Amino acid sequence: MNFVPPDTKRITEALGDITQLPRDMQMAVTNKLDESFQPVPKPHHGDWLKNHEEKGQTMKSFERTTYKAVPHATYKTIYIQPVGSFNHPRAAPLDVIIEFARVFFSGCEVELLPTIDFSKDMKYRENHGIQQYRTDGFYNYLSETRHKRDAKRELLCVAVTMADIYPDESWNFVYGQARAIDGVGVYSFARLDPLFPASPQTLLSSPLTDEHRVIMLRRCIKILLHELGHLFGLKHCIYYICLMNGANNEIEMDRQPLYLCPVCLRKLYSTLQFNVRNVYEKFINLCETYELEEERIWYRKRLDCIQDT
Repeated sequence: MNFVPPDTKRITEALGDITQLPRDMQMAVTNKLDESFQPVPKPHHGDWLKNHEEKGQTMKSFERTTYKAVPHATYKTIYIQPVGSFNHPRAAPLDVIIEFARVFFSGCEVELLPTIDFSKDMKYRENHGIQQYRTDGFYNYLSETRHKRDAKRELLCVAVTMADIYPDESWNFVYGQARAIDGVGVYSFARLDPLFPASPQTLLSSPLTDEHRVIMLRRCIKILLHELGHLFGLKHCIYYICLMNGANNEIEMDRQPLYLCPVCLRKLYSTLQFNVRNVYEKFINLCETYELEEERIWYRKRLDCIQDT
């Protein structure tokens, strides 16, 4: 694939008419962009854009998207369904990750469900000694058990697991995947540990250093917010380095930031109608609490750009 980064004219067209937006949102998607957002680099062999043709989703095409989550009436709850054990020192801190999701998807409730075991209907395979579960098994479970959750509150339901996952035999793995038509998704923490693919015995015996804790937390938050973003109708982004960029490998995953570019922010705002200043301030507080210093600095600088007079 011969990816050509979009120019300013194309990005402006993708953003669409912003004249009716509140002043803070207008500033968020137009002011000092060169200081806050970087262009997508030329893809290398094995990168997402080298293997997938992405045309870019404009605001207009987002508005035409049929299958996307739109909170309404009582349907505002995002359920998080843990699958398999999270009971070891290097497991993802679900309660912390959910705090970030609550702020990011402002106006939605995010609720953690009790952990379940893998069902017999969840197919798996062995891939280079690693047990991997097929994503459609999670989708089917979430769809079939919807009646057990509060149907009058459910907007989305996403499974999370420490097991490795794959979508079909032609894929080696995926970090996560969403099925927007059913409002379900699944994502895996398996490859987010810097020690991956170490054996379970090694993982259990290895202390979690502060460095690894921050790396894993950052990666876990990214994967959840990215997959939920898909369920809210956001497709992969090509306009800037953005949370919604596609990722085929660890380098690309780590390059994804914990923020949306102006085009994607505009799209999510059209659905959630959040106060961007309040969202950014809350995100800054969370980043400070959990020592995500890079993100804290970015959001603080961006908030200053929004408040610029």
